[in-house]
Amino acid sequence: MLPPLTNPDSGLFCSRLTAGLNWARILLYGHSMRLLLCALGASLLSAACESPHEADVPGAAGEAGAVLEASVELGVPGGEDGLSLLPLADGDELRLQTFGQGGTHVIVGVRCTGLGNRAFVSATLRNLTTGVEVSEPAPARPQLLYCGKDGVCDLVPYLVHASGLTETDEEKNGLRVRLTAVARNDAGVRAEAEREVVLSTADL
Repeated sequence: MLPPLTNPDSGLFCSRLTAGLNWARILLYGHSMRLLLCALGASLLSAACESPHEADVPGAAGEAGAVLEASVELGVPGGEDGLSLLPLADGDELRLQTFGQGGTHVIVGVRCTGLGNRAFVSATLRNLTTGVEVSEPAPARPQLLYCGKDGVCDLVPYLVHASGLTETDEEKNGLRVRLTAVARNDAGVRAEAEREVVLSTADL
């Protein structure tokens, strides 16, 4: 196993690099060998970024050391590097994407507060016309989040599968869906958020 990165700035470095690897996973989706190498790199990075001083505990502290209430906020990737979190409001448009071997997805971001720098993040999409629901399960290991000094941590980008949300011949453009994201840490602290948004097929 790689030795932990103990430099005070290593948390920032690791989380930003992990976000970059998340984008690489998305862009290489369907290219099995490249995706395997990307996943291996992410695993090695996660091991290197482990630190005995960093633990997911209830109510991660902000700048003043105050315990923060657990909460989750949904957004979309933005900024020049695509790693910033922009607001997502009810009624906003989410564009369906397809990568590699097919299937449809939406790309969002999840902001976590009070959960520490690692969290198990999962999501569901519910077709508000038919009631059909599809899920993006949480991974076996918690995701590394990008955290600011205020204790607010982001998972950007976050890919949510949308395949199976509609019948093959059902119109997807303009479909109203409810997106729900749930985040929890190893200590069992949990929070969730939801938005009712409209799907777009403009990018398909």
